[in-house]
Amino acid sequence: MSKYPDDANGDVFRSLENQNFDFAQEVDVEFFAVFATEDEANKIALQYVEDRKAGARLKNIETRPHEIGGMELELVVEMKVTYDDVVAFENKLNERVSKVDGYLDGWGFLHD
Repeated sequence: MSKYPDDANGDVFRSLENQNFDFAQEVDVEFFAVFATEDEANKIALQYVEDRKAGARLKNIETRPHEIGGMELELVVEMKVTYDDVVAFENKLNERVSKVDGYLDGWGFLHD
């Protein structure tokens, strides 16, 4: 039995494990959300600006036009890549995004 749930994130973590990813290292993890309007994207971005002021390890908070329309929010968090931490960040982002016209659009990071 896998130590990760049978969901999309669990699939990613099983793949990383199979690639012998070093889970002890900290990396810049990118989280994405897409919004219908620039105002909605900026509203959520400003909440993360406040989080960073309060000590959250956010390295980048950026909004830009999304390739299929609307606005994209990219959040870059310096963190160890653990299932629980990724899901916790996604849940908080989803909670905020659900209050406007937006949706989560994945996460990822660059690794060797």
